[in-house]
Amino acid sequence: MSSIKPQSWLILILISLIWGSSFILMKRGLEVFSDFQVANMRIFFSMLTLLPLALFYLQKVSRKDLIPIALVAVIGSGIPPFLFTIAQTQITSAATGVLNALTPLFALIVGILVFKNAFHRKQFTGVLVGFIGAISLLLMAPTLDEGGNHWYGLFVVAATICYAFSVNVIKKYCQNISPITLNILVFSIIGPFAGIMLFSTDFVSLLSTGPKAWEAFAYVLILAVLGTAFATILFFQLVQQTDAIFASTTTYLIPIVAVLWGLFDGESIGWEYLIGLGLILSGVYLVSSKA
Repeated sequence: MSSIKPQSWLILILISLIWGSSFILMKRGLEVFSDFQVANMRIFFSMLTLLPLALFYLQKVSRKDLIPIALVAVIGSGIPPFLFTIAQTQITSAATGVLNALTPLFALIVGILVFKNAFHRKQFTGVLVGFIGAISLLLMAPTLDEGGNHWYGLFVVAATICYAFSVNVIKKYCQNISPITLNILVFSIIGPFAGIMLFSTDFVSLLSTGPKAWEAFAYVLILAVLGTAFATILFFQLVQQTDAIFASTTTYLIPIVAVLWGLFDGESIGWEYLIGLGLILSGVYLVSSKA
């Protein structure tokens, strides 16, 4: 990665800090709202945040770009918020953050199988090591309570597969679209649907009468504005400047930030986190190595 510019490393760190904090924000939102509501709030308010920028940054997009943009919208930004919130109804925010580190492993696999990217033998070792770490975490990591289901972590795994497909699509088909324009288009596609689904629930009534509802809403709003709208623009820019695998290595720092937030919030962080995190990040290192 010697050719990576310092600016790209700074973007990588900033995204990691923002996204590493997103799991605790989801947890706070879920204390009042349902997983379905939190996911739709995140998408809908991200769209509203980006609307003012549309006047300045929205550019004409050719017809051939519409399908890749739609794929990024649905698979990369539309589905994962629902998978993450479902997972966090059963597992801790720290466990979610650690499992999110699987993204680079799936970025490699999707890149090879679907996009015919080149690969190195060492990278397959990285995938194997990372998956062993993920399985150990799924089997041993503590849940939110004694009746929680460890296997809800598979929803996080599914989300990382979605992200992996999305970053490969961006790298191969969306190089000619500015990151801000791409993000505006993505949320313009999925945002209205999220709004319709959100307001078809008891969201307004809950916001008006629910204890601590406005506090929970504020956490989700921060998640939408910083964690989704702003950070996604930076992420798209990072993918365009570098490659899908390097951009996915934001997950080196994301789980560390997530675990620190979990500790601060009183979550049980045991040796299983260290083993799972160590194996996953070792796998990510091997996958990211081009030697």
